[in-house]
Amino acid sequence: MDKKLRLSIKGTVRFFVVFALLLWMWNFFRSYLLFLMMVLMIAGVILSAAGILLARGRIHSEIMMPYHRVGKNTEIPVEIRFANPLRFTGFAIDVTYRFGNLFTGSMEEKKEKIWAAPQKGGSLCFLLNSRYAGRIRLSVEEYRIYDALHIFYLADREEKGAETLVWPFFSDGEDTEELCECIEGFPQEDESRKRGAEYQPDYEIREYLAGDELKSIHWKLSAKQGKLMVRERLAAGRERVNVVLPLGDHLDGNDALMGALYGIGRLLLAKEYPVRLFWQSVGGVLCSRYIVETGELENAIGEILSTNGIRASGSIMEQMAAEHPAERYILVQTGAFKGAYL
Repeated sequence: MDKKLRLSIKGTVRFFVVFALLLWMWNFFRSYLLFLMMVLMIAGVILSAAGILLARGRIHSEIMMPYHRVGKNTEIPVEIRFANPLRFTGFAIDVTYRFGNLFTGSMEEKKEKIWAAPQKGGSLCFLLNSRYAGRIRLSVEEYRIYDALHIFYLADREEKGAETLVWPFFSDGEDTEELCECIEGFPQEDESRKRGAEYQPDYEIREYLAGDELKSIHWKLSAKQGKLMVRERLAAGRERVNVVLPLGDHLDGNDALMGALYGIGRLLLAKEYPVRLFWQSVGGVLCSRYIVETGELENAIGEILSTNGIRASGSIMEQMAAEHPAERYILVQTGAFKGAYL
């Protein structure tokens, strides 16, 4: 909390206008009641300043949002709480908060008033509805705590914000579809066998050794065998399917592409195809992740949704042609087909 007590211009002007009016009336009527009112106003200012000084460092804001991810077009409950531990003094609080979608780059700022009652505090509750997938971030940019007379205030901001992830639309029923029905040009399973392109694993399972990373532990298999087993990546060159995410400069198109990517990834993993996902970072750098299970796919999608998704249309195709000229890949797209095998 700011250590300095600041004057509210509006509250100070209002106080002096009322005090000047009482002083003029007392000078004209010489009433003891008017004199008593002026004394009480001065005493009220002193007590009001003392009350807000007691609140310094004791009133803090807290943002409550869903911890787990939510679906698109879901009303997200948000609560901004202020605790007031003082027993006899309440405070009016002006709150300026900002919320936005990191993936779409949209940002909005609003200002509201809250009354923090003695010992109970106060809260501001509202609903956010995100039309697009992405990471929603909300932060308190500033809050001002006013004394009872609104003459003084203390200003502060909350360093930590709150976040929740809005997930792309995906129907679990799509897992039962054949790959050729949603990916244009993808070979049938029998055609793959005739060409000798059967699945070869991108990793092997072995027993845990000292120094292995915890994230490589295969927890399900470890529980079955009663000992820690880890997944170890094999050398490059094993059979896998490359997937390219061509983000562009249209919000609706990018949103639909993320849903298509999630569907394609789930289908490929259900068929036991290892996946290598390519996408562009904010700086235009070509990024990639090896994916062999749903958790890794969701981590990669969460990483993409946590950054600005606006890209130069078509630039990733040029990068793939330059950096991986001999690679075949699935280009994520929208419409009748979710992808095209190039």
